[in-house]
Amino acid sequence: MKISTVFALVVAVGAAILAVSGCGSSGPAPITSPPQGPPNPTPPAKWLYIDHNGTFYAYALPLHADSKPERALAEWPGLGFTPAIAVGPYGDVAVSSSTEIRIFHPPIVSFERSHVDLSIPLTPAITEINPSGNADLVDTEYDPNDNLWLFNNIGAEISELRTPFSRNMQASVTIGFGQPGSKAAGYTSLGEGRFDVSATLYVYATNGAGNSRLFKIGFPYAKPPGTTGLNLDQADFVDSSQYLPTAKNPADLLLGQYVGPLRTPKPGSPPSPPVDVMSQFNEPLQPTKGLIPNEHVNTVVGALIADPPRELIYTLQETSGELEVFGLPLGGGAKPVITLPCLDSASNCTAHEHLFLAP
Repeated sequence: MKISTVFALVVAVGAAILAVSGCGSSGPAPITSPPQGPPNPTPPAKWLYIDHNGTFYAYALPLHADSKPERALAEWPGLGFTPAIAVGPYGDVAVSSSTEIRIFHPPIVSFERSHVDLSIPLTPAITEINPSGNADLVDTEYDPNDNLWLFNNIGAEISELRTPFSRNMQASVTIGFGQPGSKAAGYTSLGEGRFDVSATLYVYATNGAGNSRLFKIGFPYAKPPGTTGLNLDQADFVDSSQYLPTAKNPADLLLGQYVGPLRTPKPGSPPSPPVDVMSQFNEPLQPTKGLIPNEHVNTVVGALIADPPRELIYTLQETSGELEVFGLPLGGGAKPVITLPCLDSASNCTAHEHLFLAP
């Protein structure tokens, strides 16, 4: 998603390590299963999944210059609007409408109703529902422990469904967002979320003035969101904690679209003109010295994801939907090592884009 629509590129942004304090859910957050950290939190990726506005493309890895998708599937045949979609660390796919979550186990060959492994009706015990019986899910995400999280713009609420899933279940954790007195006060329009391998949640949100910012909520989620200090136009991100310890040169923080200066001005000098680029930040972020990228690429991407074992990032071009592969860490003037065309219609190629890696 982007703030043009949001969370764009291995975009993204994860991390300023700021402490958070206070109580931000509708009650004490229960302790969830402890995060399973390095050295090998998930199986190696064998598939790259692309979501182009409700159409699901599956590419076998590694990619080559002539790679073609193994399959192209409608994510919710006959739904009439684009569903939310998430891919778990072990390859499960959750596709969600405003009233129902459908879970599919791998191998993913069809999203027809006949292939649904579990259907979960959305109820007030799971997430906020309007008088018409609908939720407003702007995103869904799996965490490293295979739990599913829902980002609902009714009430600006984030909720967790803890594995094992069942048809009749309730949220294990509920987090209110944008509450008065918190660091996220006024930021009541949720965008996408991401998790690092320690199960810290990063989410971007927008306030009434149209400003978007990246926030973090640490496990066990009993405290309200803390700001990273980064303002975003699109918010897909990745931070260094998502890389295996064996990675030789892990990139730190990657943003699909960074809008801001490339250097800190000297005392008494005006700031440099803002740029609009894909960028990479060193961590830990240092707001007092200026949140300035250490590398950038003169492009903007609508989605991205990193493949830690291969030290690559996969991106979707914002203006064309082209799939591009870059080596990590980014260097100045970095060029994609592979570029593949978007095979969907022009309008679908640049709307509601996501990238997922799956075993």
